[in-house]
Amino acid sequence: MALAPNPPICLTDLRTEFGDANGGNVCLTEYYAGGANVAAGTSGTNGAVPSSGTVCLTDFLGTSNVIPVVSNTQNYTGNVAASFADNLSYTGSQGMIIVDYQYVMRTSISGSNYVATLYVEETSNGNGVYNSAGMSTGTLYPVQTVTFTQGNWPDGYALDHSVTYSSSSGGAYQENTSLLAGTGETYSSGSNWDNTTFTLLNPTTNTAFKVRQQVTGECWTGVAEFIDTISLKFNKSGYPNLTAATFNVQTEMTFGFSGPCF
Repeated sequence: MALAPNPPICLTDLRTEFGDANGGNVCLTEYYAGGANVAAGTSGTNGAVPSSGTVCLTDFLGTSNVIPVVSNTQNYTGNVAASFADNLSYTGSQGMIIVDYQYVMRTSISGSNYVATLYVEETSNGNGVYNSAGMSTGTLYPVQTVTFTQGNWPDGYALDHSVTYSSSSGGAYQENTSLLAGTGETYSSGSNWDNTTFTLLNPTTNTAFKVRQQVTGECWTGVAEFIDTISLKFNKSGYPNLTAATFNVQTEMTFGFSGPCF
């Protein structure tokens, strides 16, 4: 939460917002920009916080220890942002299911503010569900909407990805997750985009990030499940990174084998 943009401001306000490196013995010099408590480049309503020399309480008016946001809204309901599924009945010794879906970062304008919205999108590989309803291929479904003033627009963002895998039964199968170049938008993420910082371009632009889940079974009957965890992070000079949201997306694949196994 940003400190008050106008007087008064107190030493206890600095300790609450930025912390206290001296265990209660507050000295203004410990709040130099780039020092023990305050990030380099921190600015407020009176301009940049000094990194040396004279520092005053009024230098901290309107400053914040996090990237200031106008609002940060989760758009989905339930435990996962979306879920995808596919199934395969096969008689040959080997069967394979591939499910692709995308994240799309879209920037837009709302009044005098800038907005960054992360969406999830069903592709032609796999059937999706969002807020308990079926998804339409190619439609963007919002996951998280973060609104900034133009002056606090972040420099960049990243999608931090991890995945866990489980199955309902043992057998001969192999699972794989790939992070691929997204398609169909103004810009593409390129491959292997996990935790890669992208410039948060001024509105309006779209950037696509593709996830591919793949399971190959050999004479296998069972259900394979992927849980992808994504953290949406923003960065801006003078501030620690802001994790705006962490959410899960589920993918489920059902295999049914019949006949002789060669």
